[in-house]
Amino acid sequence: MQATTPPSEVPGYRLERFLGSGAFGQVWVGCDLNTGRPVAIKFFLHRGGVNWSLLSHEVKNLVQLSADRNIVQVLEVGWDNDPPYYVMELVTGGSLEDELKRCGTLTADQAVVLFRKICVGLNHSHSKGVLHCDLKPANILLGEDHEPRLADFGQSRMTDDQTPALGTLFYMAPEQASVGSSPSTGWDVYAAGAIMYRMVTGNAPYRTQETLDHLDAAGSLPKRLECYRHSIQQSPPPQQHLQTQGVDRLMGQIISRCIAADPRQRFTNVQEIIDALDRRDQVRLQRPLMLLGVLGPMLLLIATAVFAFRTVDNAVDRTRDALHTEAEGSNQLAAKFAARTLENELDRYFRLSLQETSKATFQQHVRDALQDPPLKQALDEIAAAGTSREARQRTQARDVLLDSASRLKLNEYFQSRLQNYLGAPETAHVPRLATIFVTDPHGTIVAIAYKDPVSREQDSSGRNYAYRTYYHGLENDLEDSTPIASIQPLSNIHLSSAFQSTATGLWKIAISLPVYFDRPKRLVEGEPTDDLKRKPDAVFVATINLGEIELLQSEQKDKVAVLLDARQGNLQGTVLQHPWMESDQGKAAVREGARFQVEPAMMSALLDGQNVAYTDPIAKVDDSEDYQGEWIAAMQPVWVPESQAIADSRRRSPEDRKSGLLVLVQYHLSAVLSPVRKMRDSLIWEGSVAVVAIFLVSVTLWFWVRRGNRPGNRRLATEVPQMGRLRSTVAAESTSPLAAESNSAESSSAGAAQHRQSPDGAELTETIEVEKQV
Repeated sequence: MQATTPPSEVPGYRLERFLGSGAFGQVWVGCDLNTGRPVAIKFFLHRGGVNWSLLSHEVKNLVQLSADRNIVQVLEVGWDNDPPYYVMELVTGGSLEDELKRCGTLTADQAVVLFRKICVGLNHSHSKGVLHCDLKPANILLGEDHEPRLADFGQSRMTDDQTPALGTLFYMAPEQASVGSSPSTGWDVYAAGAIMYRMVTGNAPYRTQETLDHLDAAGSLPKRLECYRHSIQQSPPPQQHLQTQGVDRLMGQIISRCIAADPRQRFTNVQEIIDALDRRDQVRLQRPLMLLGVLGPMLLLIATAVFAFRTVDNAVDRTRDALHTEAEGSNQLAAKFAARTLENELDRYFRLSLQETSKATFQQHVRDALQDPPLKQALDEIAAAGTSREARQRTQARDVLLDSASRLKLNEYFQSRLQNYLGAPETAHVPRLATIFVTDPHGTIVAIAYKDPVSREQDSSGRNYAYRTYYHGLENDLEDSTPIASIQPLSNIHLSSAFQSTATGLWKIAISLPVYFDRPKRLVEGEPTDDLKRKPDAVFVATINLGEIELLQSEQKDKVAVLLDARQGNLQGTVLQHPWMESDQGKAAVREGARFQVEPAMMSALLDGQNVAYTDPIAKVDDSEDYQGEWIAAMQPVWVPESQAIADSRRRSPEDRKSGLLVLVQYHLSAVLSPVRKMRDSLIWEGSVAVVAIFLVSVTLWFWVRRGNRPGNRRLATEVPQMGRLRSTVAAESTSPLAAESNSAESSSAGAAQHRQSPDGAELTETIEVEKQV
């Protein structure tokens, strides 16, 4: 039943209500009559069951420690009263054990605050020479302001006391679990760490079901103590607190050092724990500044680098566009210059042709050959075949023609004239002809001189080419099945369209003009003929290999001049001359009939003057790496020389002066942009070096600042090394009998005016006292 009357009056205090009772007596709530302060008064009613030596020891220690805020204060002692009593401050917030039962765990920040205050109170106790020796959550009371108070000093020992003291399982250091052990500050260090571990994880360190089962099976108290000590020493260090949210690395290191099984690896005393907490707080306070000191310059550096690279890219883009535009203009100018120069060179060939046909020797040799009866009969027989294709079957007539003495004489004359041009030094800028030949009025070649000797079968003499433009003067070749009689020979000097030689396979152009024997007036430069309707007696033709035009020859591989066919039709855009076509591989490919042509869409865009990413058709050929990639292209038409325009009545307008040839100058885009690329690479390299240098300087400064700010130039608590397994040394059995339970819980309730039981004591005896031998 609950008591209604206090056991006795206490001078200076008014007893207000009954709080609780225990094995030793009752606890009442009172009030200090002088200050009005609420207190807890504990009366010891059952003197026979009280160990007055231990009780007086506890009260003496509490009185000695009453000056500290974090220790339950003893206000007054009445040993001479009947019954004896002592007055303590009233702590109404319950114990830490109660709160952990209710909440399970505390947040890391809440736990650190309590842990620091517990350590402060414990450090004060140690400074007075008092070791608690039984620290656990049930012995830590919480005030209304949530301030922790250390209570129950029933197992406490002085630092110079060698008397053993047993604490509570899983809060007691493993070396303490021995009846022969001497009190040490390491015991309280372990217990404080175990409480912190419990607050953040919800469980005491090393407490597992397996350990509990072993303790239950141990039997006697010495065996249970040995089992407890051995299980901790043989278990790996607890890791759960390191995985708890909110527990930082430094806090985890502090807890790990506190609960280390080997006392040599723990903090030496509680003051070291407080120092470690102070260093942790200092690091946490410095962390934002340190992060700002690192991230600020890094972010600034990154932003500077980003804007710098953007600026470089923008500058590179503008420079690239400017160079591209400049290269386009340069290409247009180069193409225009090449076209005009080619026109001048063609004009030289026109003059050469007029000069050759005006020579009396030429007139005489051609007249003699065409008037030779056997040769004339052979020519008539070839023309009678009807078409150029059928004329190739008149082999007997061709053989007669090839063996004709007058033809051979004319052929020797042509050969000598050709060698006259071919043998001139290159510095003389003499036109380089490929062939010189003359046809009869029907288009059959009578005699021809080649630059390079050809076989009898490849000789074009005796073959009819009336379908060629150099014979009829039209824009394109006719079909070789066109009737010879329907084709009219040209009547004025003419520049033919490009054609492929049947003998060599190379692309050529020809300058041709009619030859008249019996007219006093001959076609001279700039002078029109008298009668354009009369059929000429012969047609003179001089051909030019396009690859031998000096304008189109260049050793530069990044800037190339190319000649294209401009005629409408399937051949438009055909590459007539290209530097690659002058190589052995190119010549072989052309002879085999390979044809390279600009795509129609790209050709149309180039003719319209559009800016296109030009692709060289030669790039499709194997081993043509020099011509791959994108090019800047400019195109200009080649006009018939002005002297020809005057001589040819059919060519009066600029449109009529078109030669059917286009000069295309292509400039490799990579060569144009190479300076820009080098500039960009240089800027990026210099910028990268600057960024790395600034980064290294920042990191170095940060390192030295951080090192200089380290308190006492000492490192914070380091990682707890893996603890070696310790061999359990069992102390010699004591002859003193050991009690099964301690009455310290009642003492704690007297100081706190409450009585709480640890959850760890449901099945195990966790508070053990050493009784004096009776």
